[in-house]
Amino acid sequence: MLWQRLLFGTLMIAAVGGLATLDGWLSARGLGGPAVRTGFDAASGVFCGLPLALLVMVLVVLGSYELGELCRAGGYKPVTHWAAFVGAGLTIVPWVEMQRRVGPAGSLTPLAPVDLSLTVLWLTGGVLGASLAVLARKTTERAIGNLGATLLIVLYLGLLGSFVVRIRCLGVGPSGSALVAFFILTVKSGDIGAFFAGKLLGKHKLVPWLSPGKTIEGVVGAAVLASLVAVGGMALWDLLGRVLGPPPLSFAQAIVFGLLMAVAGHLGDLLESAIKRDAGIKDSGRIVPAFGGFLDVVDSPLPAAPIAWWLLTIRGPFG
Repeated sequence: MLWQRLLFGTLMIAAVGGLATLDGWLSARGLGGPAVRTGFDAASGVFCGLPLALLVMVLVVLGSYELGELCRAGGYKPVTHWAAFVGAGLTIVPWVEMQRRVGPAGSLTPLAPVDLSLTVLWLTGGVLGASLAVLARKTTERAIGNLGATLLIVLYLGLLGSFVVRIRCLGVGPSGSALVAFFILTVKSGDIGAFFAGKLLGKHKLVPWLSPGKTIEGVVGAAVLASLVAVGGMALWDLLGRVLGPPPLSFAQAIVFGLLMAVAGHLGDLLESAIKRDAGIKDSGRIVPAFGGFLDVVDSPLPAAPIAWWLLTIRGPFG
């Protein structure tokens, strides 16, 4: 029902804002110490991004089991426990990397933010472990499909989800927390724009064979609203410049950011629709009223996260 979507959608947006505030506050205080004006003290590096990293890790683990059930409904038998373990590790790796880069004054060392060596190492171990786990079943029946389903869970949830934490780790203190809130709100505003534009104006089907409810008008609505929210986010960031520092994007770059987040979010939604149709299931779960399961909530931010991280690193203060 519409009122349920509005209610729980508003609650989830409020939760994102609350988490970003908590994360930034902990980053600025340090271990039992008073807050400092610079937003950082000697002990606060331990807290930078930790609340968000732990939350993403929990969501990845829960989502892994949810996606594992979808794969089983489709006739596959992924090694879900291993996939959840590898995915959880992938979300923590960016935070571990950040601890190695935080200096005593709260600045990040010049180590390139595109260094993914530890992620590649962990992911390589995850692939090898998944292969051994499939072989340990002592059968070759559907081995390719079962290994593919296991790696799908690892890559779709673990690897893509890790870029949400990686966005947080672009900045020490409140600026990193604000980046995540900006990213999430931009992507989800695209979902909101697509929903209402599709309901009010939708006439031309986008991909009727996959998702009959998706319309071209919905895509336009997603792009417009996401771009407006991205520009508004940069305007608000500029007003809070004394706390957050300079805005990471210009207004023109924010428009491009919003457009790409809307497109990536739509692709993520379509990908999850394909997975659910293959499994013969309408919703990935029933955890979130009016939305479905965890995957129904995170399907748009997941593929958008690497693109957002890339856009934020190639230009601006985080590059």
